[in-house]
Amino acid sequence: LMEMLGWSLSLLEQPAKLAGVLESLGARHVGYGVRDEHYATVGAALLDMLGEVLGDDFTPPVREAWSELYGLVAESMQ
Repeated sequence: LMEMLGWSLSLLEQPAKLAGVLESLGARHVGYGVRDEHYATVGAALLDMLGEVLGDDFTPPVREAWSELYGLVAESMQ
């Protein structure tokens, strides 16, 4: 997950390429049995983990930025 998010960050300036990769990844995840409701669970766990690791540096703007990135990733994969 973290590797995919890092890769997504590196492609934010190339939205067409990012969208294609995420759509392909999402199609593979369907084959693994991933359902739409799993994305919300993973997103919540990601934000909780970042809050734990970053501590005071996990400010509301940082949380919002990560939430938006994960939302983009999850929506594209679904």
